[in-house]
Amino acid sequence: MSLIELHKISRFYRIGKNDEKYVLRDITLSFPSHGLVSILGKSGCGKSTLLNIIGKIDKPSEGTVYFDKEDISKFNEKKTARFRSHAISYIFQHYHLFENQTAIYNVMLPALISGDSYKVAYSKAEKLLKSFSIKPSLYDKRCADLSGGEKERIAILRAFINKPRVILADEPTGALDKNNAHLAMNALKKISKTSLVIMVTHSESLANQYSDRIIKMSDGKIIKDQKINNLFDKSDYHLPKKIKLGNNWLNKIVASNFAKRFKRNIFSISALVVGLVATMLIIGFVNGKDASITKSMENQFDYGTASISKENRLFSADSPITLIQTMRPNEEERQEIKEKCIDFNVCYSYDALVSSMPTIAINDEEIEGLSYLPIYSFVDNSTNHSLLIKGKIPTFDTLNQVVINQHAYQLLNKTLKFDSLNSYLRIKDQQKYSFQTDDPEKPYVDDYFVFDRLVQVVGIVKEINFLNTPKIYYSHLAMEKDINEMILNNLSLYKGDTSWKDVVIDSLDNSPLSSYSCRLFLKDFSHLSSLQSIDEKLGDSFSITCNGLTVEETLFSLVDAASIGMEVFLGIAIIGITMILGIISFASYNEDIKDSAILLCYGARRDDIASIYVSESLILGLISVVISFLLGILLTRPVNLLIEHFTSLIDCINIPLSRFLNRPFLFPFLIVGVTMIVCLLATYLPIGFSKKISLKEELKAND
Repeated sequence: MSLIELHKISRFYRIGKNDEKYVLRDITLSFPSHGLVSILGKSGCGKSTLLNIIGKIDKPSEGTVYFDKEDISKFNEKKTARFRSHAISYIFQHYHLFENQTAIYNVMLPALISGDSYKVAYSKAEKLLKSFSIKPSLYDKRCADLSGGEKERIAILRAFINKPRVILADEPTGALDKNNAHLAMNALKKISKTSLVIMVTHSESLANQYSDRIIKMSDGKIIKDQKINNLFDKSDYHLPKKIKLGNNWLNKIVASNFAKRFKRNIFSISALVVGLVATMLIIGFVNGKDASITKSMENQFDYGTASISKENRLFSADSPITLIQTMRPNEEERQEIKEKCIDFNVCYSYDALVSSMPTIAINDEEIEGLSYLPIYSFVDNSTNHSLLIKGKIPTFDTLNQVVINQHAYQLLNKTLKFDSLNSYLRIKDQQKYSFQTDDPEKPYVDDYFVFDRLVQVVGIVKEINFLNTPKIYYSHLAMEKDINEMILNNLSLYKGDTSWKDVVIDSLDNSPLSSYSCRLFLKDFSHLSSLQSIDEKLGDSFSITCNGLTVEETLFSLVDAASIGMEVFLGIAIIGITMILGIISFASYNEDIKDSAILLCYGARRDDIASIYVSESLILGLISVVISFLLGILLTRPVNLLIEHFTSLIDCINIPLSRFLNRPFLFPFLIVGVTMIVCLLATYLPIGFSKKISLKEELKAND
């Protein structure tokens, strides 16, 4: 049996729904294991198509091709790679060289693919080049810089290097002058002594001079099959079952592609870096937000101040409405609070006498929007003195000196048109209360609480901006002392000397004078966790009102919502980046589709082709990861400062480089892993698409 047999081969293309155009029609041929067979005919008669079908570059529409008694259409990918690497080789009409690679690398490429080391392949290629009288100066010259004749000779030598059983030559002398044409034909004739050479040519003179057999074609049919020399199969040939195909040729192509696509790669790296840096900052934000909020909440001068009251629910059988009565805790309850909240000073509230929004004036000009709020003391550890940014904290508790926050400072500066530090504010408030007496003739008397103070602004504290308002802070201890010294003139006539502190203490817990609450002041601002857990300690019996906790809870809610939005955006961004990289990878593959087809023709597998683009993508990914980590680390500080400037959140972004989810270095590994997955997905998109394209179409790409 012959080495190659074609049985009733036809090749047609559909034109419209019902019409078919035949390129080959019912071809039956056989070829021995050696000899030079020429196929002649006019352009378009089907010569090259027949050659492509024999070489498994194209598929027949009908019929079967046998190689070594096996139907080549049933070869799997591995067997096809062995077939193209060791059994068959090609000399293409259009050279199909790697234009950006050197001449000698193009010649040695099939040997590298078939498993030879670089050194062995180079030696083989050098011998072939010398045998063809190729000047050494051309060895390291890029094929793009060679003449047409030089390219033709390189293409012929490339087909020779693995000493294949079959060489398929499509117009191998088309670009050669007469002398080089005969040199090429002599080489083909020499190799045909031990291998089969099937050549398509227009030159009848060369065919007649060198061929052992001439086949003439017309309109897709064999019109003449002339055997000049009788050839017999010298020996049976069997395709090796196991061949170690090499991949040491990949690196050079990867490097060449990477350099060729430098600008495109810069764009890809930029897209990845933007996505990765955004990912790191968002993950850093999610990781650091809770600690940042907790830390930032400390930047409130009155963070340790709270009000506590009890609520009585009043039910009516005639109404679905439940009324809630707010009251001050009684003496027994205050004692209970002291025992449970040992980190707090439990005090009476004097808000009923001096409201948080008294009349405040400077230079007889009233200023709206300022709050007048208590802190326990200026001289103990109940407040964070490190918040002071200008001036001083009073060295003793007095109502004559106050500390203001930066919002109040800006408001006062705007009013005064100069620095308001050490300026004086007039704070006034007046309340009227009626008291019961034991005198039947005058059962009630009225007393007026008058608060009128000229206070000096001695210090400025910087607080968190979020939901903050202009505030003036005074000492609760100083206020208590002052109230204790203020006598009720009218009531004292009936009950003896009675101070305003006395009437607050003695007032009913549901009286306006009680303020319906007690004051809680944290003894040491460093024990802020006690404030955050106060609800757990007191249970549902009492209601806690704390501006600091309210701001904190609101900020937590907003930041959590922002985190969810960022995470959704991050997911969309990752999908978008994957699509961008996929489009770029497809463009790169489409640009190199012919080169990929050439590699397949010389025994490379689809996996090898994928390895080229996977390697490029992984290199891009790794470069991007390194740049992103550097940028992420560098940007963390300025971005945190920017966030702090607008929100007062301190160190909000904390990229978990060393520890994440209680595992060391998990985050960097995740970033690298996700990046590699994104790169792989973006790479396999065009590779998967390419499997639907025939090798013949790939070889014609970009022509």
